[in-house]
Amino acid sequence: MRLALMASLLPHRPGSPRTLAPRAPRATLAKQPGASRHVTVQMVVRVATQDAQLARCLLHGLLGAALGVHTIDIDHRSECACLHVELERARVPDAMALLIRTLPGAEFGSIRRLDRRR
Repeated sequence: MRLALMASLLPHRPGSPRTLAPRAPRATLAKQPGASRHVTVQMVVRVATQDAQLARCLLHGLLGAALGVHTIDIDHRSECACLHVELERARVPDAMALLIRTLPGAEFGSIRRLDRRR
């Protein structure tokens, strides 16, 4: 009886038989080769040119050796610097919070996964 009551709470469309589409099995991290590796992403941050060195130092202080390749593009016309930073995906929230607290004018661009096949 209880099951019938619960089933009545589900949305029902009269006249259309309920069919379930077969689902493809989910790939779990444990089954994927190289699952123990950390996911590396590239984060783009734009700051004022005079804050570029401070932003770099803050990220080095937070991430240390975990900070991957990074480049800084400086646009002298707009007085902005664009940092392209590689880091572990799990550390992105910490890095963003640190930069926002210290450099309130920091703007964040895309964060994209990097494919590192060796």
